[in-house]
Formats: sequence, C-alpha cells, structure tokens
Amino acid sequence: MKKQQLINLVNIAFVGSIISISACSPSRPVADATTMQQAWEEFANPADSTRTKVWWFHGETETTREGITADLEAYKRAGVGGVVYYDQVHGKGENAFDAFSQEWWEMLRFSASEAKRVGLSFEINLSNGYVAGGPWITKALSMQRLTASDTIVGGNQHFSALLPVPGKNEFSDIAVLAFPIQADKWETNVDRKPKITCNLPGIEAESFLRNEKSMTIIPAQQPGKPVYITLDFGDSFTARSISYRVGKRSKASTGAMNIPGPPAEEFYGMSYVKQPYLGQLEVSDDGASYQKVCDLKPIYQAAASRWDQKTVSFPATSGRYFRLNLHDWCLPDDSRPEMPMGNIVLSSRARMDQWEERAGLYSEYILKDLTPAYQKQDFIDPATIVDLTKQMSAGGKLEWDIPAGDWVIMRFAHESTGGPSKHGRKNLAGLECDKMSVEAVTVQWNNYAKRMIDTLSAIGIKPDGVIMDSHEAGSQNWTPGFEQEFQRRKGYDIRNYLPAMMGYIVGSPSQTDAFLYDLRRTVADVVSDNYFGTLQKLCSKEGVDFTAQATGNGLSLVADNLQAKGRVQKPQGEFWAKHTHGSYDIKEASSAAHVYGKRIASAEAYTDAKFSTSLAELKNLADFAYAAQVNEFVICASSYQPWLDKYPGNTGGGRHYCLNRNNTYWEYSRPFWDYQARCAGLMRKGMPVADLCIYLGQNPPVKLLSHRLPEIPEGYDWDVCTAEALITRMSASNGEIVLPDGMSYKMLVVEHASDMPLPVLRHIAQLLDQGVPVFAGRPEGSISLKEKADSAEYQTIVNKLWGTKETTSGVRTVGKGKLYWGMSLAEALQEQGIRPDMGIKSGNTPTDKVYFSHRCLADADVYFINNHSEREFKDGVVLRTSLLNASYWDPVNGKRYRLPARSIAEGLNISITLLPGESGFIVASNDSQEELTLKSTRENERLEAIKGDWNVYFDPRWGGPGKVVFNKLTDWTKHADLGIRYYSGTAVYRKKIDLGKSAANEEIILRFDSLNSIGRVWLNGQEVSTVWCTPWEADLTPFVKNGENLLEIEVVNSLMNRMIGDASLPESERLTYAYPEIAKPTDGLVPSGITGEVWLVRKKYNGSIKLFPQEPESVKLEE
Repeated sequence: MKKQQLINLVNIAFVGSIISISACSPSRPVADATTMQQAWEEFANPADSTRTKVWWFHGETETTREGITADLEAYKRAGVGGVVYYDQVHGKGENAFDAFSQEWWEMLRFSASEAKRVGLSFEINLSNGYVAGGPWITKALSMQRLTASDTIVGGNQHFSALLPVPGKNEFSDIAVLAFPIQADKWETNVDRKPKITCNLPGIEAESFLRNEKSMTIIPAQQPGKPVYITLDFGDSFTARSISYRVGKRSKASTGAMNIPGPPAEEFYGMSYVKQPYLGQLEVSDDGASYQKVCDLKPIYQAAASRWDQKTVSFPATSGRYFRLNLHDWCLPDDSRPEMPMGNIVLSSRARMDQWEERAGLYSEYILKDLTPAYQKQDFIDPATIVDLTKQMSAGGKLEWDIPAGDWVIMRFAHESTGGPSKHGRKNLAGLECDKMSVEAVTVQWNNYAKRMIDTLSAIGIKPDGVIMDSHEAGSQNWTPGFEQEFQRRKGYDIRNYLPAMMGYIVGSPSQTDAFLYDLRRTVADVVSDNYFGTLQKLCSKEGVDFTAQATGNGLSLVADNLQAKGRVQKPQGEFWAKHTHGSYDIKEASSAAHVYGKRIASAEAYTDAKFSTSLAELKNLADFAYAAQVNEFVICASSYQPWLDKYPGNTGGGRHYCLNRNNTYWEYSRPFWDYQARCAGLMRKGMPVADLCIYLGQNPPVKLLSHRLPEIPEGYDWDVCTAEALITRMSASNGEIVLPDGMSYKMLVVEHASDMPLPVLRHIAQLLDQGVPVFAGRPEGSISLKEKADSAEYQTIVNKLWGTKETTSGVRTVGKGKLYWGMSLAEALQEQGIRPDMGIKSGNTPTDKVYFSHRCLADADVYFINNHSEREFKDGVVLRTSLLNASYWDPVNGKRYRLPARSIAEGLNISITLLPGESGFIVASNDSQEELTLKSTRENERLEAIKGDWNVYFDPRWGGPGKVVFNKLTDWTKHADLGIRYYSGTAVYRKKIDLGKSAANEEIILRFDSLNSIGRVWLNGQEVSTVWCTPWEADLTPFVKNGENLLEIEVVNSLMNRMIGDASLPESERLTYAYPEIAKPTDGLVPSGITGEVWLVRKKYNGSIKLFPQEPESVKLEE
C-alpha cells in the first residue's frame, strides 16, 4: 500500500470517531448544489457571466462609430464581460450629442448591436448622469421637505388674514395648527431687533442676521484671534437656542467610507476629519465680562446635500449682551480657511438640539439627545393644539375666532429640496425624483430607462439590465400622502407632531425625540419600498436585471442601507482605489445578499483608479472584496474613447477612468481579468458561510459603522442585518439562526449601543428560547413613541433575559439558549464552544491580516484566503470541516496544487505559505489530491542572479532612443536620457542565458525582485506568461533547452510618465493627447522597468514529499 493511501485510511478512521464538524451542515437546505468538479471546470474556463463589467462613461466629447467598435472589441479581447452604457460627464461635454437627439439614439443602437456582435452583455443606467432625475421631474415630483411659517396672535379676537407663505419655493399646503404660548418664550432677535456689531472692519454686521440665500464671508484669522458678532438687546433677553447657517467642512460621517479598524467611542472613516467648534456663544450683563453659553458646532458636507443650518440648544440663559466668539474654526491645513456664515437667529424658543438632523432634513448618524431639561411650560402641550386646516382657504386666508391668551399659528407645507441630478448631459439636467413617491419614481422610469429599453427591444437587443448609482442628492423628510403612510406604519396621527419636525418640543424632549425616531424610521421604510421596491418591480416587469447601490455609501438620505439593498435583485457596494486596506460598504452588499437570499453581491470596483495605478495594486483591492464575499465587479469606470490615434484620449473630465484600450497596460491585462472571473465564478458557487450575524439597530440613517462593531476575533466571518431581515427571515433550528434560502449563523451579536425596538426584543427572546446564543448588552428601552404604551412588556422581557438586577457582565441560560454580555466576543464564543471557521493567527490588523471567506459546495468547502500583509505568512491553519484533503486553487494562473493536510479534533489542519499580497482558494474535499503537485513554499531552492548587460529596446515612436544597453537594471525614471526617463509603453529586455543541462524533475523559475509594472516573458521565441502580481515569477521549465536560451521580457509601464514629460513641451511636440489634461510637469514619475535582481530559481519538482514531520505512531507506513 502506498504511503499516502495509508495516511488517508488513518484519517478516515480517526475522523469517523469524532463528531462531524463540517461547516456544510447536511441539515440545511442548499440552494446551490454545485460539486467540486463542476466548480473546477468553470474555474479552469470561466464563464462570460462571471467576468467583470465596466461602466462605460459617455458624454464628455464626440461619439464615433469607430470608437465604439474599437472600445467594445478591446473589452472582449482583454476579457471584460460586458458594458453599462452610462452618460456621466465631469467636464465640459464639448462636441457631445444632446441626449435623445437623433445622433444620440443612433449611437446607442449601434453600441448595443456591436456589444451583441462581439459577445458582451449590455446594460443601461437608470438616469442620464446620476442618480434618478431629469427635466421631466417637476418640483411637485422632486424630493420634498416639510417647511412652515409661524404667526403670533393675541386672543379674544377674530382673525381674518392671509397666513405667511411657508418657505421660498413652490409649495403645497399640509396643515394649519395653532397652540397657546407665553409670548416672552417665543421671541427671537428678529422680533427684538438688537443692535449688532462686529469687530472686523469692512464687514456689515447686520448681514449676519438677514434671512438671505448668500452668507457673509469671514476672512481667515490667525490662531486664537477672535471674531466677535455682538447682539445688544438693550435690556435682558432670555435665550434657549441659536440657529445659524455656516459653510460646510470635511466629509460628513454618513458620506465617509467605513474602513476596517478597532471599536471606538467616536466615528472614524476614510476622508472624515473631525472639525473644531466654530467658537462659542457667550452672554454678558455689562458688555465687558462674558460667560460661555454653548459651543457652536460645525456642519459637515453630506453628499450633495444643500442643507447648511444648525441649531444648538442650551438651558435658558438671560443677559443684555450675547456674542458669537468665533475663533480657530478650521484646522491648520484647511484649503478654505475663511468661514461663510449667516441667518443667525438667537431665540427664546425651546427647541430640540440639532433638530435638523433628527427631523431628517440632513442625514447624520443620531447620537444621544443633548436637549436641556427645560421647564414644562416651555413645551407645546399636544392636548392644546387646535387643527385649523379646514378654516384656511385655498389662497391661504385663515378665518378663526381666537380664544384668550397668546397663540402661535403654524402653516405647514412641503416644498422641493432642490436636489439636482448630477453629471449628465446638459440638456437632460433636472431635479432628482421624490424617493418616497411611486408616481415620481415611475415618471423617472418611463421617461428614461423605459424609453431606452423599448427602443433597443424594437431592434431585438433588449438591454440585459438596469443599474443605478449611489444616492447623492441630499435628504428629504416628506412626500405627498406621507401623513397616511405614517399612520399606517406607526399607528398614530402625525399631525400634532408637525411642530416637532420644525424643532419644537411637543409634550417633552423624550416624547419629541421618540416621535422623530418614528419619523426617520418611516422615511427609511418608505424609501426602501416606494423607491427601490418600485424600481425592482419595473425591472422585473420588463425582464431585465436590476443592480443598485441602495442607497449607497454616501448616505445623504435618511435610509436603512441593509433593508434598501434587500429590495433589489443585485445589491451593490463600492470600493475605491484609495481604499488600500479595505472598506466595509461592500460588506453591506454581501450581507444584504446573504440575509435576503440574493445570489449576486455586486461592487462598483476600483473607483477613481489612475493611470499611475498598477494592476497589482488593483488586485490588492479586489482581494479584500472577495474576502468580503463580493462576487461581481462593475468597474468605475472606463471612459469611452472616440479616437483611434489619441492617447490617453478622453480622460473622463480629468478623473482618468483609465481602464480602457488606451491604457499602456491594456493589451497585457488579460490575466488580470481572468483572475477576477475565476474568483467571482467560484464565489458564486454553493452557499456562503458566516458564523456571526451582527444586528446594527434600527435608528436611521443605518449602515455598517466600523467604530460600533465589537472586536471580532480572528477566524470568524460575519454579516450584518437590521430588524426587517432579523424578524421576518431568521428563525431557530438546532441552536442556529437559519434562513429560508439555506444561510445560517451560529450566534446573533447586537452591536454596541444599537437600539432594540420591541419587535426585535421579542424575536431575540424567541431565538434564545429556541437555543440560539446571543451576545447583547442590556437595552435601556425602546426609542419609538409608537411602543411607549408597551413599556411594561418591554421591561418584563428585559428582566427575563438579563435579570432584574443590572450587572456589568454575565451569562444567563434562557430557554435552550445562552445570553452573553459585558465580556469580549471572543470570550463569549469560547464559552459557547463555537470554534473558528478558520483557525489562524496573523497580524490581525487592517494592514497586516490574513482575510478569508468561505463557501460550501455539495462535496467541498471552499475558502478564499488573502495575505493582506507585507510579510510572508507561513503557518498552519485549521478549517472547521470533517473533509480529509485540501488543494490550493490559484486564480492568477488557473492551476491547482496539493496542500499538506491532516485531520485533527478541531478540523483539517493545513500547512500553507502565502507570499505578501498572495490570494487563492483552499478547497477541502474527500477527493485524493495525489495527482497534483505540492504548492510551492520557496524552500530548498537554488537562486542564481542573472548578471551582465541587458539589451533594451525603447520604441522611438513613443520617444524612446531605440536600442540601448543597461549595464545595471535601473528605474527608467532615474535615467539621464529623457527619452527613457519619460518613456511610457513597452520596452523589450533581451539577453542570452546559458542554463546548462537541466536535471531530472527540475523546475526553473524566473523571479523578479521588482517589476514595474507588468512583464510578458518569452523564452526561445515562445511566450511563457505575463507577470503582473505576486509571486512575480514565470515558470520557464516547459520552454527551456539545454545550453544557451534567448530570454526576452516585454516590460510595460504607466502612461503617466509620458504625459508628465509632454506637459512641459509645446503641444506640437507631444506624443500624448489628453482631454482634458491630467498631468503637470511637477508630478512625480511612476517607477518603471526591472530593478533589483532577476533570479533563476532551480528546485526539485514538487510531486511527493513528506507532508508532516511526524506520522501517527500507531501505524507503520510502507514506503
């Protein structure tokens, strides 16, 4: 008997004696029963449907048939799977056809027919530009917000007058309400007209108080130097709040990409920079000695949001003088150190602190309410509110017999937010459609996407799908019929709480805050249903796929990203070229796919990659996405190229959008696209495996936030969810959470500080009772006003789960399950006996970590693994599976190798070496792997540096000097010859090498220390392979002959260097043409060519070697 066969028998006997620990539980329904052999056949020959697609951006310049054909043929040649025809314009759009012109339609039809001819899928965008708008969207159909006017009147009289118009735009009335007040608690500086001064010369102080569209610019000041805006009321004035408009700084937290990192008390994210206070509001009785009242908070830039008003509340404060002490309002490196400010209103009215965010006018993550504990008489008593809506005429005239006392009449209306569509062709620019209106969404569909579908269907080329980008048009908090939607969803009338939507306190601060929570939750639910749900229905009706970034990383809309993504066929996230250490937006997309039963988790990929970005750098980004269970890429973006003789040609309005045929890398990029197809294809097979489902809460806006996640121990994968998926799709079976589509989780984790509405609490109690372990802190209570009546039930359930006494940590048995809190998640998992899916120890930091994801096939476990580190990983990993053997499937070269593996009590112990940046698939199965060679470990190698001169040819057509000799391999950008220093394109290195006589079973590998950026290796006139990423080597073995061999290496570098060189030349002498230009003479050059050593590596053929240093002692092995 052969040694390996006997080892397998021993393993089978050993594993048979322990409990099955396969991650692929046979009790679960498996939606995809793909076998390992079927998966391998597609891995070896990827299907077109798995290939990466591109957003094909049009509209920057002219369109030509020859350009369309050249683009599409180049995509197909390289290995791209399809295109999304997408008008997105960032420049001037010179010479571009008007959208919907005869020429535009001709080019659309030609593009679709050419895509079909060459074999590419063809999809369209939902809108011209993004995300969903156009000239057909009237103000009435656009995004809406609540607005109001107020009038103070005395009692015991008949009122007969026109009420002030609410807002400044076209509006629609909603209601007229009146309530009694104490007049001195409803004053503002508008009523009292204080004397206003400013210590800055040349500035009209009164301008800060005017209600005008433009703001007053305060010039930059030296650190510590104050700017005073002083209000002298003449006598005592009592203030409770201040509102102001101010210029926005830094990206808002809702728009910042969430990046991997540790738990933290405060938000952190890519491009988010915490800003200083603007200064302080101060008070004085004598105008000389001032005391602080409150800090003046900044406003951040939410994606395309136009809202710039902030209200800060504080305890009632009296004094004659109030002043804004403005200083140090920006960070030292701010490129815009001046500060626009205006519309300052100092008010005696009690208002909710930062009510604009809580009322959904501006999208920001909701933190603890900081509204002061005002006196009861400062609030609006809902029992005293009088509804006068029917007593106002259509023209706005109110007739009312006013009771005794002072009253406020508020006229409520809704108006357009003015949120515009972006980056489309000029003639189709317009307003964004109302995201809560089925009518408005349908109008958008009928006027753009459906017209394109119908036109192309008429010539037999119906688009394969419709896509939509991220929402970047600000927030909205109203829509026609919203009162009825709110009543239906929350069970109470919104009308008496309309003043709360303008910041006023109805009942109490806690009651108002609870209502505003219900408001935001309703907005989020209606956006999911009426916007994304409607679009999905319309796509399904037309028989086309729907891919949507619902709502997108730039969460400028009050929405629930997980719920919204659950409404669409293909939920999509995004990752940018600058996210070198990963981003969690794509984790949202895969989580939504898993918890809502979607096969595809899509990603907008490599956004804003530049011509200086190498394919190896793009692979680093892709690896994180595959580890996050993404299985479809759509590139953002590829600029359409109208010309055949201009390089780089169209640069996407200066954004580069460089993954197109004019990139110097293009004709060398086939392995890059094949790598993605292999990964995406395999990541679509079987079922995803994740141990933890993390509940994020329900308080909109909701998305995955890095700082709120628990410390997740290494070896466990996880998804996230919100209440809808938790309650409607998750049940308990055999102590696990199970879903209808076959997905399951071993533990429910509640994110720190997440709100827990009563239905969620009930469901958690049910899961616990049925055996599911839960990791969750004790909740304080439901935030929702709707659920206040059920507070007794809420507390009863809390006491049942966490006990009647509050403790900082604990473990309680509840029914068949266990509840953990106050400890680390790692401790809870250990206590529960949930072993890691992949037992592994890496650096476990965002810059030094081995990431993995797991799919379960019918007869195999597939683990994608990525060494995201500058260090080699060489260690054993333990897979939680009862399968016996393992192989490594390499998506870079499409080959597979045997891995040393043995069964132990915890699973399958595998020895693996991963180079820095290396990624691939570990496939565990019961199939024998004997026919496979062993995966290389770079051990027992003999390295020989290739010495001597290299003949290198730089093409004179691209400014090169022709044939040169390199005595030493050097970076082209360091060369004295400007034709080499600024060279872009392909240079050919040639050298004759004597390899002697090859030994039996000897492999000969060519390895590079540093290759910038891609090398195509030839030996003796035969193409060996294209080297573009780790392991930076080519296997010469099949092409070697004894003695002298001719080695040729085509090295291609970035196009940036030639553009940088050309930038200092007259246009007539330039080799490149960029529209618009994207390079300056002062830009840094991109390292190029072969540097360091080129090695010949000799080693024995890895056929059969001893797998582990020690064999089981109880078995005598025969050689």
